[in-house]
Amino acid sequence: MPQSPYDKFLGELRAVRTARKLSQEEVAQRIKLSRAQYTAIENGRSVVNYVHLYNLSVALGVKFIVGDPTSPSTSRYA
Repeated sequence: MPQSPYDKFLGELRAVRTARKLSQEEVAQRIKLSRAQYTAIENGRSVVNYVHLYNLSVALGVKFIVGDPTSPSTSRYA
């Protein structure tokens, strides 16, 4: 079964966090959520809104590009 664009995003989110050697607790503090709330986002049990997306991009030092999920050029981060 192919991954959905959202599942791919969640995998990339986790990969960026671990590459930056940040714990879920550290990211949660940076984006002003509880660790449980952040964990729910990273595990796909809670949906990311645009405010969370922006805060995550700042906290992780990346740019998330939001666009047509069927287009590879607009469904990834930079």
